[in-house]
Amino acid sequence: MAARQRRRALPLPITLVFAAALAFLMTQILGIKAGATAAAAALIVGSCRTSPGRNSWAIGAAGERRTARLLFPLIWTRRYAVLHDRAVPKSRANLDHLIVGRSGLIYVDTKNWTSVTSKVRVKSNGQLWYGDYSQGPAVATVRWEAEQVRRVLGWPVHAVIAVHGARVPGGRIHLDGVTVVQARDLRRYIRSLPDAPGWDRALIRETTRIADTRLAPASAR
Repeated sequence: MAARQRRRALPLPITLVFAAALAFLMTQILGIKAGATAAAAALIVGSCRTSPGRNSWAIGAAGERRTARLLFPLIWTRRYAVLHDRAVPKSRANLDHLIVGRSGLIYVDTKNWTSVTSKVRVKSNGQLWYGDYSQGPAVATVRWEAEQVRRVLGWPVHAVIAVHGARVPGGRIHLDGVTVVQARDLRRYIRSLPDAPGWDRALIRETTRIADTRLAPASAR
């Protein structure tokens, strides 16, 4: 996603509790340095709220925060690690959410489609539409971003679009290497994926450390 605009702070106690919990979990998984990085990221994300103007950046950022909250319980199992808002190397593109877990690598892009009258559908040509707008370019972008992760980390990447707001017909759509899911079902969908050979906790930990190094936080560029 493109650069975010400034947002107002959330109540500090809520932010601190979230940051402390995330720091503890990531420290257990990845070590002290990564735990501190996770805490800092949580403080940045938690201290933000969209400005009154409901522009596309603000709406998108709100959707990403909702997705981050949905993914947070996965960390408690220690069979998953989640990195948020990472920069694609040599690009201005951002990776919304990268999950490293027992199913391998999963890249999740958030779509906050808030119109109550527009529908998500797949036309006869196999292209995804939201209301009157083709989402073919958006799906292609997600596929490209997942491919960049594969090139950087050397593992296959499962690409997912998590949709907030608009209803996804049947709750799930598969489109040429990209799965579109209702955001509220995202965690269940991830847990339903089959285990990938070799992805034990040691490999999850190692791969997450590598990803944390090679895919820098987007805020750092």
